[in-house]
Amino acid sequence: MANKKGKNQYDNGKKPPDHLLAKALHEYARKGFTLEERLDRLGKDFDYFVKIRTLKKLNQKFQVPTVKKPPPTPISTTIVCKYINANLTSGNGPATIQRRIAQLEGVLIPCDTVRTIMLLNDPDGFNIRNPTRKVKPRRKGHLVGYGVFQEIHCDGHEKLNHKALQLGGVGIDIYGMKCHGSGQIIEEFVVPNARCEYTVAHCYLDMVEAYGEIPEQLTVDGGTETGQMRACHIALRNIYAPELSFETHPPFVALKSSDNVPIESSWENLRKYNGRDLKEAILMTKDADKRYFNPLNPVHINLFNWVWPKVTHVSVQEFKEYWNNHCVRNQPNKILPSGVRPTAVFDFPEHYGLKHCGIKVDKEVVRHLRNQLEKSREECFSWVSDEFNLKAQEAYEKLGSPKFEIVSGWTLFCEMLPLVQ
Repeated sequence: MANKKGKNQYDNGKKPPDHLLAKALHEYARKGFTLEERLDRLGKDFDYFVKIRTLKKLNQKFQVPTVKKPPPTPISTTIVCKYINANLTSGNGPATIQRRIAQLEGVLIPCDTVRTIMLLNDPDGFNIRNPTRKVKPRRKGHLVGYGVFQEIHCDGHEKLNHKALQLGGVGIDIYGMKCHGSGQIIEEFVVPNARCEYTVAHCYLDMVEAYGEIPEQLTVDGGTETGQMRACHIALRNIYAPELSFETHPPFVALKSSDNVPIESSWENLRKYNGRDLKEAILMTKDADKRYFNPLNPVHINLFNWVWPKVTHVSVQEFKEYWNNHCVRNQPNKILPSGVRPTAVFDFPEHYGLKHCGIKVDKEVVRHLRNQLEKSREECFSWVSDEFNLKAQEAYEKLGSPKFEIVSGWTLFCEMLPLVQ
């Protein structure tokens, strides 16, 4: 049998063009993949199989960054301090800061160096993150499963809704979906109302269209907002997997919120990563010396609903990419894979004794189901009127289309305000 990963007179695949190969190798480094994982990715993405020695030569040729050759100490310090300052609640430890820098800056700095810089510039942060200060969670059982896309956990996140922010009627909801077997975050949607059953159904159908398949089972918290999603999922499973029994392979399961562990833990991880920073930044407007936002002014409300959901979307997508590409801690007693990246388990389940359980569906049927919903996707996902959206977009472009960032959300709000009034 041919050894595709070795040089043994067999065709190891066609080498991709240099510009594509360089881009891919830089992306793998940015995501923190090991050399073995990069070999797997080259095989999966380009059908190109090489040995580690060749990969190292390619990394040198294309100047792929490595932690063995970090930037000079002054530059490393500047970059690390930038992310310390952006982490308003000091919830990110050295490993998380290191991954954020690699993900967002494309700069690789050793974790020990990051830790040293943080000790010198933010010593109080280590006390804040001290685990002995936290309440121990209640003991839970082991998660079991036999594949990825076998079971998807769904839930809404309401820590930024109008009750949490108390800024009049404005608020931001998030609806998330997480794979049970791999721990990968499948989707996270920033929506006006995560308790609307039509909004949740459109989130589900967006996920199905993006992946082209459905899981065997959806697991949710008990709530009326999942009714339309349940109907869509059962309809699709009846069409494309009629052989699966409802008794042995239930299509839809509702649990207590505290028992829907994978997605509930995801929200806590989001809060630690940048969720608390996001909320803290939004609530700065309550400070007596700021007061950027007037909840009684319709223009302020519209502009808040235009700026901050976009900031939240960028923050949530940043967390999603971080989580899917970071190595979760090793748990020797865990039945499902641990000590690996969720994306590695999701993309290569066979390496971990799992299988891919997704059920392929026809996207035309998905679109037909979407058209049957009483509220359109545009209606459910709309934050402002078309007229205000056009005016705000023009103002945003006039300012040079700056980035949507947590630390500059209110700056953008204040700069746009005179242009949309």
